[in-house]
Amino acid sequence: MTLLITGATGYIGQRLSALATASGHEVICATRQPCPAPYAWLPYDLRGPAPECPTGTQALIHLAADTSTGVHTGADDEVKAAQALIRCAQQGSARFIFVSSQTADATASSAYGRTKWRIEQEVLAAGGIVVRPGQVYGGPERGLFGLLTGLVRRSPFIPIIMPAPCVQPIHVDDLAASILAIVERDDIHAEILNLGAVQPIAFGRFLKSIAVHRVRATRLPIPLPVALLRLLRLSLGQSLSSKLGLERVFSLIHLPPMDSARSLQKLGIQLRPLAHGMHRSGHGQRRGLLQEAAILLNYLLKRPPQRSLVRRYARALERADRNRPIIHSRVMMRWPILLTLLDNPGVLHQPEGRELSWRLQVALGIAEASPQGAQVFLAAQRPCSLFATLIALGLTSVKALMWQIAALLGRPFTRQLLLGSEAHREA
Repeated sequence: MTLLITGATGYIGQRLSALATASGHEVICATRQPCPAPYAWLPYDLRGPAPECPTGTQALIHLAADTSTGVHTGADDEVKAAQALIRCAQQGSARFIFVSSQTADATASSAYGRTKWRIEQEVLAAGGIVVRPGQVYGGPERGLFGLLTGLVRRSPFIPIIMPAPCVQPIHVDDLAASILAIVERDDIHAEILNLGAVQPIAFGRFLKSIAVHRVRATRLPIPLPVALLRLLRLSLGQSLSSKLGLERVFSLIHLPPMDSARSLQKLGIQLRPLAHGMHRSGHGQRRGLLQEAAILLNYLLKRPPQRSLVRRYARALERADRNRPIIHSRVMMRWPILLTLLDNPGVLHQPEGRELSWRLQVALGIAEASPQGAQVFLAAQRPCSLFATLIALGLTSVKALMWQIAALLGRPFTRQLLLGSEAHREA
């Protein structure tokens, strides 16, 4: 199909254009600045007239919006621009898809949300389709996600707003795939589609996920009452509050929940886990394999493994089409020696332990075939006296007995030790 996309160089538009082109569609970018190849370019500005809809355009996707903190395009101007685009699509017999916001409401606390709601009414009256995404995240650090990530990266604290607002995250690539699914369907008309996580999560947990999986840093949670934020906004004034991003925070505080299960099911879209989507690649499976490799190899070598060995383990499992890690415990990442509780016949011979047994063998083969492994397994030890040797053997026997007792006592908890992690729960 031929798709005309306004705001194609924005956070969502850039990913949508790339995915549409990869799917075989022709993309025409309606933007202020020229678009890079292979996209065709149509000059367009929200403050100017609507472009002529090129012949053969099947869908016009309206993403352009004024997100600046200064005074540029007014609310009335944005609504008029949308009306002109709707007429443009009607003249070219193209479907009109408007990407709105979860904040859209006639009584929204922000002008942004009220403007989106007004545009929605125009789109629905013309038989167009409205997409309301939740908290968009992932990919490049742009938009509100870029603002939040920057704050988490620079600050040693995570603000826990009280009472806690909730968000319904959706990865930017999942949103792009959803929009394309709408484009390729001809049975959706004059409808609002809610796209985001089915179960809302606390905003503080979303920030914590950014810290853990994106920034990879520990941040201290600090309670932040909404009343204090209101006082800060009042003291700063509306203009400065907007520049600092405080108005966006308030739009989250008053965010209405949305029912997204029906829309996701209708489009056949399954959202990726939040922990996976926070990874720069958008997929956390390889990172999970690398973490699993570090645990297994550290356990076998009794020291941190070289990076080349970690990558070799991940490649070996990917070639065997076993892309999902089975060890998710953050406790075990800190103390790989706890694998001793699992490395015994009572666990490895169970159905859940057979896969771990196989992966231990893979890690052992990689370790033994490496120079680092050779130093550990084959290096000559310094000569010791008979007394020192007997003491070492005795200590080894005592430690082995203690671990056997610990493994026996901890057997009911081995599954939690293997699988218990935030990433696994989010999956």
